Order: sequence, then C-alpha cells, then structure tokens
Amino acid sequence: TEDREAIGRKLAEEHGLTLIPPYDHPHVMAGQGTAAKELIEEVGQLDVLLAPLGGGGLLSGCATAARALNPACKIFGVEPEAGNDGQQSFRKGEIVHIDTPKT
Repeated sequence: TEDREAIGRKLAEEHGLTLIPPYDHPHVMAGQGTAAKELIEEVGQLDVLLAPLGGGGLLSGCATAARALNPACKIFGVEPEAGNDGQQSFRKGEIVHIDTPKT
C-alpha cells in the first residue's frame, strides 16, 4: 500500500502547497468538535459520549467540545478490537502503528 502521508508531503513540496493533516491539526480538531457540540445542543446534557478513535481528530475535537459544554460527561474513544492501535499507543506511551486490520 502507498503511504498517504508521504504522498501528501511530496505533493505539497513539489507544488508549494500547505499540507493540513486529516486529524492531527488544531483546525481539523475544532471542526470535528462541532459533531459533539451539535449533539449536546440538540439532546442536552450527556452522561457518556462515545467517539471513534482513528487518527484522533474526531475524538479530540469531540472531547474538547463536550468538556466545555458538558463537564460531567464521561468521554470514551472506541475502535475495533482488531484495529486497536489507539489502545496500544495509550498503554505504551507512544504512537504505535499497525497494519490495516480486517474489521
């Protein structure tokens, strides 16, 4: 498989573009947080918020918004058992990369 991050860096370098990562960027996280903001505005206070953990942008954005709007809400990142790089990374204290899982 091709490394999309490497391809993006190469294209940005060759064409003088600005590369904004799809998840690890404050503007992306802020935009993703609108999902939790809109949910809380629509249904009210939450006890728990479950957010997918892929690259982390959706989870971090939702966690930031939920914490600001609903401080007592418990926030959990969820991922498939076969694709648990987030869990592995958390336990190891550094980012763990895994092969694309069959989920």
